[in-house]
Amino acid sequence: LRFAGQITGCEGYVESAAVGLIAGRMAACERLGREIVPPPQTAAIGALLNHITGGHIESIDAGPRSFQPMNVNFGLFPPMEFSPKSPDGKRLRGPEKAVAKKRALSERAEADMTQWLKATVAL
Repeated sequence: LRFAGQITGCEGYVESAAVGLIAGRMAACERLGREIVPPPQTAAIGALLNHITGGHIESIDAGPRSFQPMNVNFGLFPPMEFSPKSPDGKRLRGPEKAVAKKRALSERAEADMTQWLKATVAL
C-alpha cells in the first residue's frame, strides 16, 4: 500500500506530484523485484520525502511528538559540509551568504539527483 499527494503530509501541487512520482517509482521497483533506492536527501524531493517519513518529527515543549505538513524549502536540506566563501576567500555575511548558501545547496542537489537518476533510470 502506497500513499501519494497531500495525504502524506506534504503541501503544494508540485510537492504532491513529486511524492506521487516517487510512490510510482517505488511500486515499479517492487513489482520488478528491484531494490528501492530513495532519492538523495540532498535533493528537494529526497529532503521532502525524509521529512514526511519521520526524518523531522520533533518533540515540542517536552510534549508528544509533533508533525507539521511541509512545502519543500531549503530548511529541509542537510547542511553543507563547508561554509560558502567569496571569490577572494573571505567569509560572506548577510544576504550574500544566504544567496551563496542556497546556490551551493542547489548545485549539490543537482549533482546528487543526476547521479541518482542515472543509477535508477532503467525501470
